[in-house]
Amino acid sequence: MARKRRRSFVTSVLACLAFIAAAVWSWDLPVEDLLSYLVLMLIFLAVIIAVALGFGALLNWLRNRNSNDRHKDDR
Repeated sequence: MARKRRRSFVTSVLACLAFIAAAVWSWDLPVEDLLSYLVLMLIFLAVIIAVALGFGALLNWLRNRNSNDRHKDDR
């Protein structure tokens, strides 16, 4: 089962690369534009990861704070 998943992942990556190659060579997309889109996508991805980490840290802090308040009430 794991091999099939790995094959479908590799197939998906190859299909994406083929589409990008077709955009560059068949539709005359400048490589500079392609690289600028890549940089923009990586920036957006970094922002999404940073926001997710921030929310995760906030939720962890709130959970620990509530847990500490419950322990104080039990004493």
